[in-house]
Amino acid sequence: MKKSLAALLVGVFLLLSLCLVLYFNVASPRVLVIHTYDEDFGWTQALDRSYRKELKAYPRSVLTRWHYMRLGGAPSEQHMETAAASAQRAVEAFEPDVLVVFDDIAAKLVTPALLNRPGLRIVFAGINAEPVAYGFDTASNTTGVLERIPVEALREALTQLGHGKPLTMACLGDARAQALLEVPQLVAHDWAPHTLLPCEQVDNYPAWQDRVAALGQKADVLFITGYQGLHRVAGGSKSVPPAEVMAWTEAHSKALPLASKNGFVPDGGSLAIASSAHEQGQTAGRLTAALLQGRSPSELPVVLGQAFVVAMQTERLARRGYRLPAVYEAAARAAGTLN
Repeated sequence: MKKSLAALLVGVFLLLSLCLVLYFNVASPRVLVIHTYDEDFGWTQALDRSYRKELKAYPRSVLTRWHYMRLGGAPSEQHMETAAASAQRAVEAFEPDVLVVFDDIAAKLVTPALLNRPGLRIVFAGINAEPVAYGFDTASNTTGVLERIPVEALREALTQLGHGKPLTMACLGDARAQALLEVPQLVAHDWAPHTLLPCEQVDNYPAWQDRVAALGQKADVLFITGYQGLHRVAGGSKSVPPAEVMAWTEAHSKALPLASKNGFVPDGGSLAIASSAHEQGQTAGRLTAALLQGRSPSELPVVLGQAFVVAMQTERLARRGYRLPAVYEAAARAAGTLN
Protein backbone atom coordinates (compact mmCIF):
# COMPACT_ATOMS: atom_id res chain seq x y z
CA MET A 1 0.00 0.00 0.00
CA LYS A 2 2.81 2.39 0.95
CA LYS A 3 4.63 1.58 -2.26
CA SER A 4 1.54 2.28 -4.31
CA LEU A 5 1.01 5.61 -2.54
CA ALA A 6 4.63 6.59 -3.06
CA ALA A 7 4.39 5.69 -6.74
CA LEU A 8 1.20 7.72 -7.04
CA LEU A 9 2.81 10.77 -5.38
CA VAL A 10 5.84 10.51 -7.67
CA GLY A 11 3.55 10.29 -10.67
CA VAL A 12 1.56 13.33 -9.56
CA PHE A 13 4.78 15.26 -8.96
CA LEU A 14 6.10 14.40 -12.42
CA LEU A 15 2.78 15.32 -14.02
CA LEU A 16 2.71 18.67 -12.24
CA SER A 17 6.32 19.34 -13.25
CA LEU A 18 5.48 18.55 -16.86
CA CYS A 19 2.47 20.86 -16.71
CA LEU A 20 4.61 23.65 -15.29
CA VAL A 21 7.20 23.21 -18.04
CA LEU A 22 4.50 23.23 -20.70
CA TYR A 23 2.89 26.31 -19.17
CA PHE A 24 6.25 28.10 -19.01
CA ASN A 25 6.93 27.31 -22.66
CA VAL A 26 3.49 28.47 -23.75
CA ALA A 27 3.03 31.49 -21.48
CA SER A 28 6.54 32.94 -21.50
CA PRO A 29 7.52 35.33 -24.29
CA ARG A 30 10.08 33.85 -26.67
CA VAL A 31 13.24 35.64 -27.75
CA LEU A 32 15.69 34.30 -30.33
CA VAL A 33 19.14 35.93 -30.52
CA ILE A 34 21.12 35.37 -33.72
CA HIS A 35 24.80 36.30 -33.90
CA THR A 36 26.88 36.63 -37.04
CA TYR A 37 30.01 35.32 -35.33
CA ASP A 38 30.78 32.47 -32.94
CA GLU A 39 30.36 32.39 -29.19
CA ASP A 40 34.12 32.50 -28.51
CA PHE A 41 34.64 35.83 -30.31
CA GLY A 42 35.36 38.63 -27.82
CA TRP A 43 32.92 41.05 -29.49
CA THR A 44 30.14 38.44 -29.35
CA GLN A 45 30.82 37.62 -25.71
CA ALA A 46 30.70 41.29 -24.73
CA LEU A 47 27.41 41.74 -26.58
CA ASP A 48 25.91 38.72 -24.85
CA ARG A 49 27.01 39.79 -21.37
CA SER A 50 25.41 43.21 -21.70
CA TYR A 51 22.29 41.88 -23.42
CA ARG A 52 21.66 39.19 -20.80
CA LYS A 53 22.19 41.63 -17.94
CA GLU A 54 19.73 44.13 -19.39
CA LEU A 55 17.08 41.53 -20.17
CA LYS A 56 17.16 40.31 -16.56
CA ALA A 57 15.42 43.55 -15.62
CA TYR A 58 12.30 42.36 -17.48
CA PRO A 59 9.85 41.35 -14.71
CA ARG A 60 8.56 38.15 -16.34
CA SER A 61 10.31 34.93 -17.29
CA VAL A 62 11.58 34.92 -20.87
CA LEU A 63 12.29 31.83 -22.92
CA THR A 64 15.49 32.79 -24.73
CA ARG A 65 17.64 30.90 -27.25
CA TRP A 66 20.94 31.82 -28.89
CA HIS A 67 22.02 30.90 -32.40
CA TYR A 68 25.56 31.56 -33.67
CA MET A 69 26.14 31.64 -37.43
CA ARG A 70 29.96 31.40 -37.05
CA LEU A 71 30.72 33.54 -40.07
CA GLY A 72 34.05 35.03 -39.02
CA GLY A 73 37.07 35.17 -41.31
CA ALA A 74 36.39 34.87 -45.03
CA PRO A 75 33.49 32.40 -45.35
CA SER A 76 32.70 30.94 -48.75
CA GLU A 77 29.37 31.51 -50.47
CA GLN A 78 28.45 27.92 -49.66
CA HIS A 79 29.21 28.48 -45.98
CA MET A 80 27.13 31.66 -46.00
CA GLU A 81 24.17 29.91 -47.60
CA THR A 82 24.36 27.01 -45.15
CA ALA A 83 24.55 29.35 -42.15
CA ALA A 84 21.63 31.42 -43.45
CA ALA A 85 19.47 28.32 -43.96
CA SER A 86 20.30 27.08 -40.45
CA ALA A 87 19.35 30.44 -38.93
CA GLN A 88 16.07 30.51 -40.87
CA ARG A 89 15.23 27.03 -39.60
CA ALA A 90 15.92 28.21 -36.04
CA VAL A 91 13.44 31.07 -36.52
CA GLU A 92 10.72 28.84 -37.96
CA ALA A 93 11.17 26.14 -35.31
CA PHE A 94 11.27 28.47 -32.29
CA GLU A 95 8.66 31.00 -33.48
CA PRO A 96 10.01 33.90 -31.41
CA ASP A 97 8.02 36.92 -30.35
CA VAL A 98 11.18 38.99 -30.66
CA LEU A 99 14.11 38.23 -32.95
CA VAL A 100 17.43 39.92 -32.16
CA VAL A 101 20.11 40.02 -34.89
CA PHE A 102 23.64 41.13 -34.14
CA ASP A 103 25.90 42.52 -36.90
CA ASP A 104 25.45 43.17 -40.57
CA ILE A 105 25.83 39.68 -42.02
CA ALA A 106 23.05 38.27 -39.83
CA ALA A 107 20.85 41.23 -40.75
CA LYS A 108 21.51 40.70 -44.45
CA LEU A 109 21.06 36.93 -44.51
CA VAL A 110 18.25 36.38 -42.01
CA THR A 111 15.87 39.33 -41.88
CA PRO A 112 14.67 40.03 -45.48
CA ALA A 113 11.98 37.33 -45.42
CA LEU A 114 10.88 38.35 -41.91
CA LEU A 115 10.19 42.03 -42.42
CA ASN A 116 6.58 42.97 -41.62
CA ARG A 117 5.78 39.41 -40.52
CA PRO A 118 2.72 39.52 -38.20
CA GLY A 119 3.49 38.67 -34.58
CA LEU A 120 7.26 39.03 -34.99
CA ARG A 121 9.27 42.04 -33.85
CA ILE A 122 12.91 42.48 -34.80
CA VAL A 123 15.70 44.22 -32.89
CA PHE A 124 18.97 44.81 -34.75
CA ALA A 125 22.33 45.84 -33.26
CA GLY A 126 25.94 46.16 -34.38
CA ILE A 127 24.78 47.41 -37.78
CA ASN A 128 27.31 49.49 -39.75
CA ALA A 129 25.14 49.94 -42.84
CA GLU A 130 22.26 52.38 -43.04
CA PRO A 131 18.85 50.82 -42.15
CA VAL A 132 17.75 51.19 -45.78
CA ALA A 133 20.32 48.56 -46.81
CA TYR A 134 18.26 45.83 -45.14
CA GLY A 135 14.79 47.32 -45.55
CA PHE A 136 14.56 48.32 -41.89
CA ASP A 137 13.60 51.88 -42.80
CA THR A 138 10.23 50.87 -44.22
CA ALA A 139 9.45 47.75 -42.16
CA SER A 140 6.83 48.14 -39.45
CA ASN A 141 8.29 45.51 -37.10
CA THR A 142 11.90 46.65 -36.65
CA THR A 143 13.94 48.87 -34.36
CA GLY A 144 17.53 48.76 -33.16
CA VAL A 145 20.87 50.41 -32.58
CA LEU A 146 23.44 51.35 -35.22
CA GLU A 147 27.17 50.79 -34.76
CA ARG A 148 29.38 53.64 -35.93
CA ILE A 149 33.12 54.29 -36.00
CA PRO A 150 33.92 56.91 -33.34
CA VAL A 151 35.49 59.17 -35.96
CA GLU A 152 35.67 62.30 -33.82
CA ALA A 153 37.48 60.39 -31.06
CA LEU A 154 39.85 59.00 -33.69
CA ARG A 155 40.55 62.48 -35.02
CA GLU A 156 41.33 63.70 -31.51
CA ALA A 157 43.68 60.74 -31.02
CA LEU A 158 45.53 61.70 -34.21
CA THR A 159 45.99 65.21 -32.83
CA GLN A 160 47.42 63.80 -29.60
CA LEU A 161 49.70 61.39 -31.46
CA GLY A 162 51.01 64.19 -33.67
CA HIS A 163 51.49 66.60 -30.74
CA GLY A 164 49.92 69.38 -32.77
CA LYS A 165 51.47 68.34 -36.09
CA PRO A 166 48.96 67.34 -38.83
CA LEU A 167 49.23 63.68 -39.73
CA THR A 168 48.51 61.77 -42.91
CA MET A 169 46.33 58.68 -42.49
CA ALA A 170 46.20 55.89 -45.06
CA CYS A 171 43.30 53.43 -45.09
CA LEU A 172 43.55 49.71 -45.87
CA GLY A 173 41.18 46.79 -45.41
CA ASP A 174 40.26 43.35 -46.62
CA ALA A 175 37.55 42.93 -49.23
CA ARG A 176 34.75 41.68 -46.97
CA ALA A 177 31.48 43.56 -47.08
CA GLN A 178 31.67 44.50 -43.39
CA ALA A 179 35.10 46.10 -43.92
CA LEU A 180 33.77 48.05 -46.89
CA LEU A 181 30.96 49.42 -44.72
CA GLU A 182 33.46 51.42 -42.68
CA VAL A 183 34.80 53.33 -45.67
CA PRO A 184 31.82 55.71 -46.17
CA GLN A 185 31.97 56.62 -42.48
CA LEU A 186 35.63 57.56 -42.80
CA VAL A 187 35.27 59.45 -46.07
CA ALA A 188 32.31 61.50 -44.83
CA HIS A 189 34.20 62.86 -41.82
CA ASP A 190 36.20 66.09 -41.77
CA TRP A 191 39.66 65.03 -40.61
CA ALA A 192 41.22 68.52 -40.73
CA PRO A 193 43.92 69.41 -39.95
CA HIS A 194 44.83 65.82 -40.74
CA THR A 195 44.67 64.21 -44.19
CA LEU A 196 42.90 60.96 -45.10
CA LEU A 197 44.22 59.18 -48.21
CA PRO A 198 41.80 57.18 -50.41
CA CYS A 199 40.83 53.87 -48.83
CA GLU A 200 42.14 50.69 -50.44
CA GLN A 201 40.87 47.10 -50.19
CA VAL A 202 42.65 43.83 -50.98
CA ASP A 203 41.52 40.23 -50.68
CA ASN A 204 44.77 38.31 -50.23
CA TYR A 205 47.84 38.35 -48.01
CA PRO A 206 50.55 39.04 -50.61
CA ALA A 207 48.60 42.08 -51.83
CA TRP A 208 48.16 43.20 -48.21
CA GLN A 209 51.89 43.01 -47.57
CA ASP A 210 52.58 45.01 -50.71
CA ARG A 211 50.12 47.77 -49.80
CA VAL A 212 51.26 47.97 -46.17
CA ALA A 213 54.80 48.60 -47.39
CA ALA A 214 53.72 51.15 -49.99
CA LEU A 215 51.31 53.06 -47.76
CA GLY A 216 53.88 53.18 -44.99
CA GLN A 217 55.97 55.38 -47.24
CA LYS A 218 53.12 57.87 -47.70
CA ALA A 219 51.43 58.05 -44.31
CA ASP A 220 52.06 58.46 -40.60
CA VAL A 221 49.10 56.31 -39.59
CA LEU A 222 47.58 53.24 -41.26
CA PHE A 223 43.89 52.87 -40.42
CA ILE A 224 42.79 49.28 -40.89
CA THR A 225 39.13 48.68 -41.74
CA GLY A 226 39.39 44.88 -41.78
CA TYR A 227 42.08 42.21 -41.66
CA GLN A 228 40.32 38.97 -40.68
CA GLY A 229 39.23 37.96 -44.18
CA LEU A 230 42.51 37.85 -46.10
CA HIS A 231 43.07 34.79 -48.26
CA ARG A 232 46.47 33.16 -48.01
CA VAL A 233 46.97 33.44 -51.76
CA ALA A 234 45.11 35.20 -54.55
CA GLY A 235 42.12 33.12 -55.59
CA GLY A 236 42.51 30.78 -52.61
CA SER A 237 39.95 29.81 -50.00
CA LYS A 238 42.08 29.55 -46.87
CA SER A 239 42.26 32.69 -44.75
CA VAL A 240 45.25 33.92 -42.76
CA PRO A 241 44.85 33.95 -38.95
CA PRO A 242 44.22 37.54 -37.77
CA ALA A 243 47.06 37.39 -35.24
CA GLU A 244 49.51 36.47 -38.01
CA VAL A 245 48.32 39.38 -40.16
CA MET A 246 48.70 41.86 -37.33
CA ALA A 247 52.09 40.53 -36.17
CA TRP A 248 53.45 41.00 -39.69
CA THR A 249 51.78 44.40 -40.12
CA GLU A 250 53.04 45.71 -36.78
CA ALA A 251 56.56 44.54 -37.59
CA HIS A 252 56.74 45.86 -41.16
CA SER A 253 54.53 48.94 -41.37
CA LYS A 254 56.36 52.26 -41.07
CA ALA A 255 52.98 53.86 -40.42
CA LEU A 256 51.34 53.30 -37.04
CA PRO A 257 48.56 50.68 -37.36
CA LEU A 258 45.29 51.95 -35.95
CA ALA A 259 41.78 50.47 -36.04
CA SER A 260 38.25 50.66 -34.75
CA LYS A 261 38.08 46.97 -33.86
CA ASN A 262 37.60 45.53 -30.38
CA GLY A 263 39.96 42.61 -31.04
CA PHE A 264 42.66 44.65 -32.78
CA VAL A 265 45.06 45.06 -29.85
CA PRO A 266 44.80 41.44 -28.63
CA ASP A 267 45.56 40.38 -32.21
CA GLY A 268 48.80 42.40 -32.12
CA GLY A 269 47.84 46.00 -32.95
CA SER A 270 49.00 49.06 -31.04
CA LEU A 271 45.90 51.20 -30.65
CA ALA A 272 42.16 50.88 -31.24
CA ILE A 273 39.29 53.24 -30.59
CA ALA A 274 36.19 51.20 -31.18
CA SER A 275 32.44 51.31 -30.72
CA SER A 276 31.25 49.90 -27.42
CA ALA A 277 29.96 46.33 -27.46
CA HIS A 278 28.51 47.05 -24.01
CA GLU A 279 26.39 49.89 -25.41
CA GLN A 280 25.23 47.80 -28.38
CA GLY A 281 24.22 44.81 -26.25
CA GLN A 282 22.67 46.94 -23.51
CA THR A 283 20.59 48.96 -25.96
CA ALA A 284 19.41 45.80 -27.74
CA GLY A 285 18.37 44.40 -24.35
CA ARG A 286 16.45 47.54 -23.43
CA LEU A 287 14.64 47.56 -26.76
CA THR A 288 13.75 43.89 -26.37
CA ALA A 289 12.33 44.51 -22.89
CA ALA A 290 10.32 47.48 -24.16
CA LEU A 291 8.80 45.36 -26.94
CA LEU A 292 7.94 42.57 -24.50
CA GLN A 293 6.21 45.14 -22.29
CA GLY A 294 3.87 46.01 -25.14
CA ARG A 295 5.63 48.88 -26.90
CA SER A 296 5.51 48.80 -30.69
CA PRO A 297 8.63 49.18 -32.86
CA SER A 298 7.22 52.45 -34.25
CA GLU A 299 7.37 53.89 -30.72
CA LEU A 300 11.07 53.02 -30.39
CA PRO A 301 13.25 55.10 -32.74
CA VAL A 302 16.48 53.61 -34.06
CA VAL A 303 19.37 54.55 -31.76
CA LEU A 304 22.74 55.82 -33.03
CA GLY A 305 25.57 54.34 -30.99
CA GLN A 306 27.69 56.96 -29.21
CA ALA A 307 29.92 55.17 -26.70
CA PHE A 308 33.41 53.93 -27.52
CA VAL A 309 36.27 52.08 -25.84
CA VAL A 310 40.03 52.59 -26.01
CA ALA A 311 42.38 49.61 -26.34
CA MET A 312 46.13 50.08 -26.41
CA GLN A 313 49.49 48.38 -26.06
CA THR A 314 51.80 50.99 -24.57
CA GLU A 315 55.07 49.20 -25.36
CA ARG A 316 54.25 48.97 -29.06
CA LEU A 317 53.33 52.65 -29.13
CA ALA A 318 56.51 53.58 -27.24
CA ARG A 319 58.69 51.66 -29.69
CA ARG A 320 57.38 53.94 -32.42
CA GLY A 321 57.93 57.04 -30.34
CA TYR A 322 54.25 57.66 -29.61
CA ARG A 323 52.79 58.48 -26.24
CA LEU A 324 49.19 59.41 -25.51
CA PRO A 325 47.92 61.43 -22.54
CA ALA A 326 47.34 59.46 -19.33
CA VAL A 327 43.57 59.64 -19.77
CA TYR A 328 43.82 57.20 -22.70
CA GLU A 329 45.68 54.67 -20.62
CA ALA A 330 43.22 55.15 -17.76
CA ALA A 331 40.29 54.56 -20.10
CA ALA A 332 41.87 51.37 -21.46
CA ARG A 333 42.67 50.14 -17.95
CA ALA A 334 39.09 50.78 -16.81
CA ALA A 335 37.76 48.84 -19.80
CA GLY A 336 40.21 45.98 -19.27
CA THR A 337 41.77 46.63 -22.68
CA LEU A 338 45.23 47.83 -21.64
CA ASN A 339 47.80 45.29 -22.83
